[in-house]
Amino acid sequence: MDKLLVIRHLKVEGVNAIAGLTWGFPSMTSFLGLTHALQRKVQARVSDKLTLTGCAVICHASQVQSHSNNMSRENYFALTRNPLTKDGSTAPFNEEGKMRMDVSLLIELSGPTPPDIEEMLVEFTEDALFTSRVAGGAVHSIGDIELITDIGAINRERTTRKSFLRKLLPGFALVSRDDVLQDHMDKSQKSPLDAFLDFSIRKMSSKPKGGKAEWTTDRLDYTGWLKPIMVGYQGISDVYEAGQVEHVRDRSCPVLFVESIYSLGQWISPHRIDDLKHLFWHQEHQADNALYLCKNDYKPEAPILLNDETNQTIEEK
Repeated sequence: MDKLLVIRHLKVEGVNAIAGLTWGFPSMTSFLGLTHALQRKVQARVSDKLTLTGCAVICHASQVQSHSNNMSRENYFALTRNPLTKDGSTAPFNEEGKMRMDVSLLIELSGPTPPDIEEMLVEFTEDALFTSRVAGGAVHSIGDIELITDIGAINRERTTRKSFLRKLLPGFALVSRDDVLQDHMDKSQKSPLDAFLDFSIRKMSSKPKGGKAEWTTDRLDYTGWLKPIMVGYQGISDVYEAGQVEHVRDRSCPVLFVESIYSLGQWISPHRIDDLKHLFWHQEHQADNALYLCKNDYKPEAPILLNDETNQTIEEK
């Protein structure tokens, strides 16, 4: 990682809020897909020697377009039924959750960037983003775009690194915590699906108290802002040659049927990062297992256990 493209306060409307079985924020496949699409445009218009290899996401604000009926704790997506059918009735449709978001993107960049290309790259990136879809949404505005040509020097100096990361506040970065999911599987001896669901649903239990029931929320022995996320795809069929499968988006490419893969993520404040590499997500293809994954190498300094002395709050102490 020698160069970094910093896109601050990218505000997007109509973003897909549903990612497989999860909802509330787009999957990392959407942001790495944007990175790949942006790379193809940059190589075609700016320089074919530039590659965009990874992406980090810092969310400043998000708003899911949903509502509550005030009779329960459930939220419902704000949906529309349009257009009408020929006879004037409403057509059936799949539920689509939409949201607004304000994010900053850090994109790893490699390749030569002489002075005449630097300005061109920044201007072209802004134009390309306004004509691109970000997780299915349309870009409303962009704060500013900066090209940093020596990110290694910033990462090595603690003071410089902290100063750079504080400019991304207020906001939270999404990192992978598959180690927490694996730890929960090992301790509970549950299947991967059951362990994943423990982080996905709210469990409540009741105890009798004075002739009434006292309800409490059952919590796992982990702290931190943990979130179920979708991290890639698993192939479930043979690879079909281009043109064999009808009604696909691009009949010039081979086709493979896949299903989503899920794991656990965590929202953390960027100023707590001790190595910028821990922020970035990269694509990984395991051909033998037909896996298409989004990988992140975040390494926490300490476990996030509720009973850990270092994680106790002032009231607990």
